[in-house]
Amino acid sequence: MRTVPLRILLLLLLSVTVSACTGARGLNRQLLQESFHDHPEVVTDRDIASTMTLQANLPTPYRLAVFFKQEDFPSRPALQRVDWVSTDADRVQRALAPVQEEGILQQSFLLANSTVQGTTLRDIRLAAARYNADALLIIDGASAVERYNNGHAAWYATGIGAYLAHGTESHALFMMEGTLWDVRTGYLYGTQTAEGETTLVGPAPSLEDRTAVAEAKDVALERFSKELAEMLRLLREKQRAMK
Repeated sequence: MRTVPLRILLLLLLSVTVSACTGARGLNRQLLQESFHDHPEVVTDRDIASTMTLQANLPTPYRLAVFFKQEDFPSRPALQRVDWVSTDADRVQRALAPVQEEGILQQSFLLANSTVQGTTLRDIRLAAARYNADALLIIDGASAVERYNNGHAAWYATGIGAYLAHGTESHALFMMEGTLWDVRTGYLYGTQTAEGETTLVGPAPSLEDRTAVAEAKDVALERFSKELAEMLRLLREKQRAMK
């Protein structure tokens, strides 16, 4: 039985290492940001004039409806659909609890996707109006994953190394945006954004991209929840100053 000389094996491992380390290219943040406004509409001068006349009309305290958008990206294969789960809504509701105790909110509640007939802002506002909401918070999100090998991937050539060597990295970026609207008038009170980023390293067969996305989403939600409460407090101060 012939054996492979050690020198040849080392050269083979070196070549795999060099090729493996060239995989990282970076994630496109602009692509994710554009996905939040990926539905251009025809805008006329009348639309602009109508928007300029909109006024804030929030009572104190007010009822807030929270809506999580579910969206696919057929024209942007690099982006992944966000799977919002009940724990995401619970986290946002917990962040709003102190604001409710401070008398800013009368109540906050989740607006289920099944109650909305359509995908436009008007459709979502109409659904919120049916539940007597004064304000509407629309939460949107998108994620992207970059998967590549690092230098340890050279051990994949040995066969058993594919299951033991931590030669693959999964880099996930999750971005989210929340827009706060007046249900009655369509006035935009503010926009809050947040992002989370994480990198997991492990053997290729057992490294799950969805796990990296879930961790990145947790980071973004944590930041978003903290900043959301502050945005509502600043809105109250702004309304007080205008009276």
